[in-house]
Amino acid sequence: MGGLSGPAIRPLAVGCVYRVHEAFPEVPIVGVGGVRTGTDVLEFMAAGASAVGVGTVNFSDPSACTRILREFTEALEARGVSRASDVVGAAHRAGTGV
Repeated sequence: MGGLSGPAIRPLAVGCVYRVHEAFPEVPIVGVGGVRTGTDVLEFMAAGASAVGVGTVNFSDPSACTRILREFTEALEARGVSRASDVVGAAHRAGTGV
């Protein structure tokens, strides 16, 4: 059997995180699937993930976690967000613009 993995799964995974957060906003969610950039992390967290896992990209880029953290921090700063936790579920709140 085969299936989606890596970047191909990310849009589906983000959608799943969004729907689970919508149904259970108090439940912590770990977003995983196709994370390659800090913007990917931001997208998962805005959908409702309180943590994000980085996996397969580490095989092709051993420094991926350090780079992704830097990119994520820069993305937060560019949006004037001081705490990552403020982004969690932002896509569910009107006018957040994250």
